[in-house]
Amino acid sequence: MSDPWQGALYQIWICAERGGVPATVTQAEAVASTGLRGDRYFSPSLQRDPARQVTLISAEVLAEVAKEQNIDLRDGRHRRQLVVQGAPLNDLVGHEFVIGEVRLRGIELCEPCRRMARLSGEKGAIKAFVHRGGLNAEILIGGILRPGDTILPVPPMQGRLPL
Repeated sequence: MSDPWQGALYQIWICAERGGVPATVTQAEAVASTGLRGDRYFSPSLQRDPARQVTLISAEVLAEVAKEQNIDLRDGRHRRQLVVQGAPLNDLVGHEFVIGEVRLRGIELCEPCRRMARLSGEKGAIKAFVHRGGLNAEILIGGILRPGDTILPVPPMQGRLPL
């Protein structure tokens, strides 16, 4: 991840109920060590597993899968909370980055699962998104997220937060 890059937050999807229909929002509060306020997995009384605090997916990947596989999940059926543009999500595992005022750490790839495939109604979704289903991230410093926020890497050893 030595090449400089800059991305942008494209969409925010919140699903208030487990198994419910995701909806786009104009902003969301990211709460450190917890998740996105208002989302089905948000609970202010407990800290979430770092790999389950927030999920991201690439708008470019969604467009590629729609074109190549005829599986169009750009309506939120991808079940990820943040859709980003221009950010190398697969390369962010183990690295810190910022989206606007929110600081995150990539934890692991967000591989597709049977639940996502079932809720999306797309039989080929698992195969289509293997190794490009997005990123699970930990929220290190919370704040408000808005579409259009800039996404930047945090340079190694510059203000890194302890693990």
